[in-house]
Formats: sequence, structure tokens, C-alpha cells
Amino acid sequence: MKAITLSQYSVFLAHEPGTLHKFAEMMYREGLDIVALSSEVRYEAMVIKFIIEPLAQDFDMSTVSRLITKAGYTSLKTEIICIEEENSDGNIMTVSEILSKAGVNITFVYGSSAGNKHWRIYLGVDDIERALRLINTAPLRAA
Repeated sequence: MKAITLSQYSVFLAHEPGTLHKFAEMMYREGLDIVALSSEVRYEAMVIKFIIEPLAQDFDMSTVSRLITKAGYTSLKTEIICIEEENSDGNIMTVSEILSKAGVNITFVYGSSAGNKHWRIYLGVDDIERALRLINTAPLRAA
């Protein structure tokens, strides 16, 4: 199993029509594509957590937080874990078992499966270094 760290950004948006479109459009104009997204609505605000990829290879990813702030949004950058593997039954069960047995808490999870060939999950954990070590040394199936 292979896990890497990625930067996830969290942004507060107004909970009203068009705000997600406006934000996504701004990111795209700046040369960034949102490739994973999770949201939570609380009262009048929506918090989106997202992963982005640059549209051009020479994009300077260190400028992302500045771009978001300049556009008038409040953001938080967090390092998370991304696991991508060939699709098979019980993948979430296996990953959560590996971390659970070691006492690593999963604070959030979202992901997808594409065409039954690959799955990708994004994890927030309370001990990222330990979780990476456990996942990267574990067989695909936990015992």
C-alpha cells in the first residue's frame, strides 16, 4: 500500500447559490483545478475541504494560500494523507483497521473510486508520520 502527504485547503463560503461556482471559477482562472472536494454546512456558512492540482507544471504551489486570501477568502492549509491503489473489496476497512490497531485516530475521510480500477482516499489523522509509516509498510490486506 502506498500513502503520500498532500496539502488540503479548507475555505469558508457563504451558504447561498453560486458561491461554490464563484470560488471554483476563481481557482481555475488562477491555474488550479479542484480534484477532490468535501463540504460541510453549518448555519449560514459552508466549509469546503479540497485538494488541488496545477493546470501547468511550472505553477508555484507555494502561492496558493496567498491567492485564496487575495481573492477575499479565509483558508487553512493542512497536510493530509492520500492513498491510491488498485480497487478491491474492503479497502476502507483495511486502512481503518491498520490505523485503529495502532491507536491512530482518523479525524476525517473522503475519497472516490474511478471506474472500478483505482480508489483514492484522503485522510486526516492525529499522527501523520506514524500513519504514513504504518500504511506504507502494510500489505494491502490487514491480518
